[in-house]
Amino acid sequence: MIRLFISEPAPPFAAGLMLPLNIDQGRYLTSVMRKGAGDQVSVFNGRDGEWTARIAEAGKRLVVLKLVEQTRPQPKGGGPVLAVALIKRSPLEYIIEKATELGASKIQLLMTRRTQSDHVKLERLKIIAQEAAEQTERLDAPEILPPVKLDVFLAAPGVEAIIFGDEDSAHEGEDRRTKPLLEVLSTLTNKRAAILIGPEGGFDDHERQTLRAMESVYPVNLGPRILRADTAAISALTLYQAALGDWR
Repeated sequence: MIRLFISEPAPPFAAGLMLPLNIDQGRYLTSVMRKGAGDQVSVFNGRDGEWTARIAEAGKRLVVLKLVEQTRPQPKGGGPVLAVALIKRSPLEYIIEKATELGASKIQLLMTRRTQSDHVKLERLKIIAQEAAEQTERLDAPEILPPVKLDVFLAAPGVEAIIFGDEDSAHEGEDRRTKPLLEVLSTLTNKRAAILIGPEGGFDDHERQTLRAMESVYPVNLGPRILRADTAAISALTLYQAALGDWR
């Protein structure tokens, strides 16, 4: 069944609620998927679970759904937070899509000294996350937060531990000083953690020193190879979900 994420403000979902769709979703249902009045779809808004809805009106300018019944309750949140430096558009969009599939609850975009871009189309990233949520049967979409400078993120409350993928640790060899990610995750079972991924080229020396000096930051080794930012983000989220998240 077709699934739609409802991002527009609306009353709490309840049987009988009439739900107008935005123009893009309405066109998708009627023009692309060839649905009409009486056909059923699934809808969710990240708060009220998943609902079966029936198309009550299928006009060219307005498509309206009528909620029928709840099919799944809303689960509790708590997925990992991903903080990622701005990189080129294509790999950043890929990160947003895969982080959604891997259950990230929030994605904070960052500006660092080696950031390759100082602007981003935030609405496009939100749409990518919403479409990924629809396809993967999530009942919410991660919050995509506008870019902030690294020091602002580090000073903000909200997480108890920051897992810092230190790309420089790939060169440590047998005298490894930086612990592997899985080993660090095993010590963070009761802490809400964020995964921090730097830009292409990595954090500069000043940023690395700042991160390593913070008690709440846990540098981790992501293996003997230098990973692209998108590869590092996906790998770290996968291991997090396997060790602490909903893959257990």
